[in-house]
Amino acid sequence: MQLLENARRRLLLGIFVVSGFAGLIYESIWSQYLKLFLGHAAYAQTIVLTIFMGGMALGSWLVSRYGERLQRLLWGYLLVEALIGVLGILFHRVFVAATDFSYATVIPALPGAASIQAYKWSLAALLILPQSVLLGMTFPLISGGVIRRWPQRPGETLSILYFTNSLGAAIGVLIAGFLLIGWVGLPGTTLTAGLLNLALAFGVWLLVRRAVEPAAASARLPEQNVRGWSDPTARWLVTAAFVTGVASFLYEIGWIRLLSLVLGSSTHSFELMLSAFIFGLAFGGLYVRRRIERISDPEKYLGAIMLVIGVCAALTIPAGNAMFDVMAWALRTFTRTSSGYVALNATSHFIAMLIMFPATFCAGMTLPVLTHALMRAGIGEKAIGVVYSVNTLGAIAGVLLAIHVLMPAVGVKWVILTGAALHAAIGLSRLARGGWRRPQQAILLTTGIAVLALTAIWGQLDPLRVASGVYRTGVASVQGGAVTYLRDGKTSTVTLTDRQGLVTISTNGKPDASLQMGAGAASPDESTMVLIAAISLSLHPGAARVANIGFGSGLTSHALLGSAVLKRLDNIEIEPRMVEAARQGFSARVHDVFEDPRSRIVYEDAKTFFAATRGSYDLILSEPSNPWVSGVSSLFSDEFYGRVVHYLQPDGYFAQWIQVYETDIGVVASIMKALSRHFGAYQIYNLDDHNILIVATRSAAFPPLSERVFEWPGLRSELERVGVLSTADLRWRLIGDGHVLGPLFASQAAPMNSDFFPYVDLNAPRLRFLSDNALDLPRLTLLPIPLLDLLRGNGTEGPTAEPSPYSLLQRDRNVRRALAVSRALSSGKLDDLNADTAAWLRLVATTGEACADVAGQRAWTTSIQAVSAMTAPYLSPMELALVWKRIDDTPCYLAATGEQREWAELLAAVAARDTARIVTLGGGLLHRPEALDQEDLTYLTAVVAAALLGRGQPEQARTLLVALWKHLDHSGQLSFSLQELLALSGTGALLARKTDD
Repeated sequence: MQLLENARRRLLLGIFVVSGFAGLIYESIWSQYLKLFLGHAAYAQTIVLTIFMGGMALGSWLVSRYGERLQRLLWGYLLVEALIGVLGILFHRVFVAATDFSYATVIPALPGAASIQAYKWSLAALLILPQSVLLGMTFPLISGGVIRRWPQRPGETLSILYFTNSLGAAIGVLIAGFLLIGWVGLPGTTLTAGLLNLALAFGVWLLVRRAVEPAAASARLPEQNVRGWSDPTARWLVTAAFVTGVASFLYEIGWIRLLSLVLGSSTHSFELMLSAFIFGLAFGGLYVRRRIERISDPEKYLGAIMLVIGVCAALTIPAGNAMFDVMAWALRTFTRTSSGYVALNATSHFIAMLIMFPATFCAGMTLPVLTHALMRAGIGEKAIGVVYSVNTLGAIAGVLLAIHVLMPAVGVKWVILTGAALHAAIGLSRLARGGWRRPQQAILLTTGIAVLALTAIWGQLDPLRVASGVYRTGVASVQGGAVTYLRDGKTSTVTLTDRQGLVTISTNGKPDASLQMGAGAASPDESTMVLIAAISLSLHPGAARVANIGFGSGLTSHALLGSAVLKRLDNIEIEPRMVEAARQGFSARVHDVFEDPRSRIVYEDAKTFFAATRGSYDLILSEPSNPWVSGVSSLFSDEFYGRVVHYLQPDGYFAQWIQVYETDIGVVASIMKALSRHFGAYQIYNLDDHNILIVATRSAAFPPLSERVFEWPGLRSELERVGVLSTADLRWRLIGDGHVLGPLFASQAAPMNSDFFPYVDLNAPRLRFLSDNALDLPRLTLLPIPLLDLLRGNGTEGPTAEPSPYSLLQRDRNVRRALAVSRALSSGKLDDLNADTAAWLRLVATTGEACADVAGQRAWTTSIQAVSAMTAPYLSPMELALVWKRIDDTPCYLAATGEQREWAELLAAVAARDTARIVTLGGGLLHRPEALDQEDLTYLTAVVAAALLGRGQPEQARTLLVALWKHLDHSGQLSFSLQELLALSGTGALLARKTDD
């Protein structure tokens, strides 16, 4: 019988592991849901922590108030678990219905920003409060029920329950974030947690359905002179529970911000930090379980623990500086592979444990000891709910104090030190009673006070490390620069770094924009920011009302204000410190943003801003932070595009920046699949070879780019600075539109990015580590064939303008080279050419004698292929006709026969965009593919397939590509264009299979 009872007790303890697992799934997933509604992960974490803890406090208090009246606590526990499960299963549907109704009906009707914020936070609280209250009931119900049935060693029971619940919670955070969301999305993850709760309820029912539960019994020790709540010791214990709740969550918020600077601000980083925090609490409870019954003076024991917690927490500030070196070592050590990414995450978890574990381990000991001490003081099982509720109320106060008061006012250091001071103060209040006369306690007291004082005076985070972005760069400290601004905001830490006039604004160490404030040339970022504005205005030069999401340096907004017809510009930014830093660092360059009366800066998330805004926009520009930053990917989702399209005028445009570094084509395709569902047409432009701009419209077609942007002096000067002199410079940056690129994106295996199935959020951090990229997309403008012209069946008319020498765009460099080749062929002078290009032109002019043998003919053919690659994609057919006239006059051409003559005529047809002759001549050369080397075979296949598609013959193009696919070069310059051609020909499924091979 005793064995059976022990087995039941162990099963209940095991059940509580799963309960903690499900409970932290809810906390983690609620943060994901609410950041979609509140606009930023930091705000979501605030409300989730506040309501989660507040609800749990209320639930615990209700059990403490009425629990002793319940005869069967374990039955109450199983009913609560069942209710949690039902609410978990329904949560997604309720959230979607409530937020859709809010955006469509409630928010537009509210009078101002304050009322909107109040409504949003109230609704967010209401959505998670019922389950939070129920979750708060679980611990006191199961603890009381287990202690009633097995009253021996109640302190050990409490400790092991704290351990099992916290262990399940720590594992739940990791499983939800790294596995469940990727497998089944947010809806499936909440459903999984709900089903677990129902399974738990059923399991408890099987254990207790025939068991008799004893009535509540007092836990008082007979020798104590108990006065209940009137006892000063009891009041101190309750006060200590509240203070440790406040301090613990000051630490959690402070450490998360500190570690975001080391580990990055991705969702996975947050999950690793939260798991490390809870692991410490769990093992602290496990450690004390065997000792708790033997503690003779729990108040002094608690006082010592709390002083140690304060010391350990204070030491995390200097320790934080060392963590930058650990992360730098990890990035230097681990290979950029999938296994290396696993190792990096393990190291990140280890770093979080190094910072958090010592203090949280001690903190995990406090609640079991506090609860047991109160039970021994005569409070009985009611003490469980009291301690739990008071501690969670303290946690609420700690969260609100950290994020909304201390973080923006005094920064992360003092958030942590405030918690350390609170813990030290409550500990000293007990230890100092006669403690100075005992050597051990005197040493502990003086050491604790000295550590706190020294850390407060000299301990600080190194600004050069804070601004380093070590999780990206692998370098622990900023090199060759100075940090001129460092402030902690509610959502992120913002820095300005000055490297000899190149000023960079960063959030949590990640650069968001760089401007050359000195005498040097424009930074690469300036091209991106100016062109976002210029391309958008060139498509809609009459835009009067514009919104720009994401402030950054302010340069995009400054460029937009160069428009003479613009009447209102709304700058939407969620972090006020960004604007403050931009004003300090960039105001000399972007003064219009702060001084022009047409410019308005609004601190709000984009979804809420548009829902509350009356009227619609001619242009909406979106340039937030990188998609791997937690919360940002929701601005690249199906749901966001579905809303933003309704805030555009019928002839309006939506423009969005996307990085193509530290990502892959799957992520870009996932975004494009989401966007294309809601817009009639889109175009993609190459901004600087590493960033692209998507411009989308509700209508079915785009107008030609307008010259008016070059008539406005302010915008023209910014364009000249980045090497853009005419609309031709803008047109050359066009990569393609939905007709050309849409099938390629559709052929990718990546699913559409959604708020609730966040493909981008889950994959972007891994791709950043792997240093993967989607640079093949802008490289479509650098192919050796004029792909877009062939697909459209036309070419550019008129002479090619010489690109500005200030332009760093690779295509512009290639255009300058093409013009130089054309001039050299015309004049015969090779002085302006580099050595390699000049060598090719010398081969073109090879004498007739040299072309008499096969080797000479092949060398000459190779040279004209090189000239074609250097000129055909970049010059107009009119200019290229002159190039090929010069080639036609060379001795080798006049002597060429057979295959050499066919190649020359084919390349001339490519220059002329003559798709009929390309198909005829290319088909002839492809007649014997086995006689061609792989490079020539790939070129011929690509150019003939493009010509066939341009002539409206996709079946023939598909037949050609399928027949030769295995023999083509899939690692060279034409690789990505082959994928595009295959997708355009209607064989996207084949593409996915072949590329996997």
